Amino acid sequence: MSEKSPKEIALIHWHHWLVIIASLLLTITAWKISDNQIQEKRAELFNIQSKQLLAQISERMSHYAVVLKSGAAAIQSIMQNPKLDEWTKYSKILNLDEMYPGINGVGVIYYIQPEKLDKFLKYQQQFRPDFKLHPTHNNKEYWPITYIEPVTNNEQAIGLDMAFEHNRLTAAKKSRDTGTIQITAPIILVQDSKKTPGFLQYVPFYRDHDIETLEQRQQHFVGHVYAPFIMYKLIEGTLEQSSRQLIFSISDGKDILYNELKSDNNNYDKTPLYQKETTFDMYGRPWTFNIQTANSFRDSTTSNQPLIILASGLVINTMLLFLFITLTRSQQHAISMAKRITKELSIKEEYYRNITESAPCGIIITDKNGDIETVNPQTCVLFGYTEKEIVGKNVDSLIPMRFQNNHSKHRDNFNKDPSHRRMGLGIDVFGLTKSGDEFPAEIGLAQFYTGKTPKTLATIINMTEHVQVTEELKRSNKELNDFAYVASHDLKAPLRGIMQLSAWIEEDIADYAKDETKANLALLMNRTSRLEKLLEDLLDYSRIGRKTGDVQLIDTQELFMNVFDLQDPSNRIKLVFESIMPTIDTAISPFETIIRNLVGNAIKHNDKPDGVISVSAKEFPKFYLFSIKDNGPGIPERYHEQIFDLFKTLKPRDEVEGSGMGLSIIKKLLDYHKGSITVESDGVNGACFTFNWPKQSFMEEE
Repeated sequence: MSEKSPKEIALIHWHHWLVIIASLLLTITAWKISDNQIQEKRAELFNIQSKQLLAQISERMSHYAVVLKSGAAAIQSIMQNPKLDEWTKYSKILNLDEMYPGINGVGVIYYIQPEKLDKFLKYQQQFRPDFKLHPTHNNKEYWPITYIEPVTNNEQAIGLDMAFEHNRLTAAKKSRDTGTIQITAPIILVQDSKKTPGFLQYVPFYRDHDIETLEQRQQHFVGHVYAPFIMYKLIEGTLEQSSRQLIFSISDGKDILYNELKSDNNNYDKTPLYQKETTFDMYGRPWTFNIQTANSFRDSTTSNQPLIILASGLVINTMLLFLFITLTRSQQHAISMAKRITKELSIKEEYYRNITESAPCGIIITDKNGDIETVNPQTCVLFGYTEKEIVGKNVDSLIPMRFQNNHSKHRDNFNKDPSHRRMGLGIDVFGLTKSGDEFPAEIGLAQFYTGKTPKTLATIINMTEHVQVTEELKRSNKELNDFAYVASHDLKAPLRGIMQLSAWIEEDIADYAKDETKANLALLMNRTSRLEKLLEDLLDYSRIGRKTGDVQLIDTQELFMNVFDLQDPSNRIKLVFESIMPTIDTAISPFETIIRNLVGNAIKHNDKPDGVISVSAKEFPKFYLFSIKDNGPGIPERYHEQIFDLFKTLKPRDEVEGSGMGLSIIKKLLDYHKGSITVESDGVNGACFTFNWPKQSFMEEE
């Protein structure tokens, strides 16, 4: 809240202050009551969840006790002296993994007196030759684990003698002597690779059913049905931490059996809301539970209700204070705002006025009937009117008479669908000046609203200069093409005559002419032939784009072979295909011209005694990629761009026949058909030309 001057605060009447103070007291009272209710509910929930946690562990332990009791009863009443396979079948019926999660197994421990040990071992070794007791000890009695299921993860416990360790033996004797279920003090199970705390649970069984005294129990005692427990597995099978809002630790005296109260536990709360400690007897052992609330308890029981009540009350009081102050200032504020808005509108109006007046094109604003309301200075320059003369006219007066009849229809269509559009591209649009002159124009239209009234903004550009330049370019291109075509045709006839005359002269003077004369005559015929080739290539270059040729199905491998054979190569050059060549549907004339020039160059410039031209092709969704590679002298990288220029050759004209237009023709053909060509060469080890050729469907789209 911004600070208020003493004068502004003094404007609030005393009864306004009375309302604010009363509202503030009510807010604080409601906040305190709500907060007390939340704390009471939290404490009650903690007590309920604590009891549930203890009950779940106690209930689960009683379930395990039932399993062991049923095993003892089965041995005492049915199996008497069970064999290994009988105990295995019995444990499978129990379905421990699904029905009793947390238990590590169920087994049988026999009490063996020293004089009966050999007989016991021989009997067990009939079925398990490797059965033996371990570890060795000095006691005069034996309590070996004889059976344990499932054997997996419990193999190390088979044959383990309980007499070797104090906690195991003490609980076993106590269970025997009392005839009750007992558990051991904390121990480390031999089958636990993690060496974490655990314990054993014993249920005794006897030879007789009517056992009442200590002497009878010791006399008729046979052994225990027992279960090993790894503490953390027991808790995981009993209580899933992710679903709990309490965490706890369990200790047996000074020994910690299980502990979740660690800082590395994500659910650990360093400052728990509630905690308590309780101890109860767990089958002969005092288990102490230290229970406290977790982060999840705090999150789930946290209520913003008291804070919302307090914040809402404070906000309401603040709003009341603001309201009382604002009411006294509203009129002055309204006047100040009106002045500011008026000034802003004036600035914006000046801003847009400067834009329209400095625009290089004409700008006209009309109403829905086409009556002109506003124009910029450039409009007056275009049409030759003054602003006073043109404002108020209908826009039809700026259009030649032959277009005026349809213009009103166009205006109505635009008012129905006022999308931004351009006029004058592809159609004839003309403006009419005050003096009656016409000029070609391009017009842009847009609609906007002033309130609920639609207005049309039109921009007008004089296209006279653009049209003149376009027509001049068309005429120049036509003249250049006509010149190239006519020149090529008209020069061919005299060139052929020169070549024919040179051949006759060569025949006439063959017997008596000097070698120098013959050499000069051969040079004349060679250069005349090269000039004819240059004219033919020039004619082909000028024809590109006039006619693409017939479209037909082409076997590209056959085409390459035919072109190669027609070039009349010597036996020192061979053609190799490095991939399967496609059959394509395309215009044959330009495609064949490209192939002929590339293959011809590869043959003509190859200087190796065993020349090789390698051809490959790849197909892509929109085009084919062809590569023509040779093992000739190559092309230095600095010439890779220049070789596609007109009349460009890298060797003297007299050394290699050619016009220097082959690659230029290829480049122009590919540009026309939306293709491209690249060259790869290090200037020593040959050159590879790669070009892409669009598929017929995409050529037709273009």
